[in-house]
Amino acid sequence: MKYLAIALILGLLALRLLRGRWGSRFLGVSGRVVDIVYVAALVIAGVAAVATKYWLLLALVVVLLVLRIIEAVRSRAPRE
Repeated sequence: MKYLAIALILGLLALRLLRGRWGSRFLGVSGRVVDIVYVAALVIAGVAAVATKYWLLLALVVVLLVLRIIEAVRSRAPRE
């Protein structure tokens, strides 16, 4: 179980790094698709963390979700 949690953590961090323009070009898909996969992976990892009671993984998922929400709010705010 420990190795699964480590793999999920590394996968989430890799997806976080691949969310930019470079990552979408590298993967050959649009940035929107990478963003949707990232959020879906966060939700799945959160459910897995609660089911296995691996609280470190859950804390990481919560931090990454909060960062994603902040990024979404900033991108929608009108710029002057």
